Amino acid sequence: MKKKNKLKDIDVKSIKIGKKKNIIMRHKFLFFISVLMFIAIGIMLYVFFSLFVGGNDKYGDRLKGIKTVQISKSEINKHAKEITSKEEVVDSKVRIQGKIIYINIKVNENTSLDRAKEIANEATNLFSEKERKFYDFGYFLSQNKEDGFIVIGTKNSSSDGIVWMKS
Repeated sequence: MKKKNKLKDIDVKSIKIGKKKNIIMRHKFLFFISVLMFIAIGIMLYVFFSLFVGGNDKYGDRLKGIKTVQISKSEINKHAKEITSKEEVVDSKVRIQGKIIYINIKVNENTSLDRAKEIANEATNLFSEKERKFYDFGYFLSQNKEDGFIVIGTKNSSSDGIVWMKS
């Protein structure tokens, strides 16, 4: 009868598990540091993606509710034509970017600054009350001559009047 080899009777899996436990026990400190680093990297990735990458809209939540007060391109063109139809106005452009309606008005050389500001107020009144309460307005008034005036104005959605700055 042959003698059994004792090495064949030992479970190979238990040796591998024992080696892993032995490595972890010998390098407790390094194992602990590497687990902490893994957790810290995970937290940093979560913060980075939630702050900087999250969301597809470049405006964030600032445009919340814009679908209910959306202005069509045809309506914008209609307002621009209506502003241009005034006899003092040479050219006008209306555009929307985000939550701001920009109105550029170029008046003829005989128009006074006060009359140009009145035209801008009239242009604001072309929009509905709901649109005026939602959108901010930006105005750029210029006179159609070389040394004519250039005036910039803004109107916040919560304010009633336009604030003018001469440039």
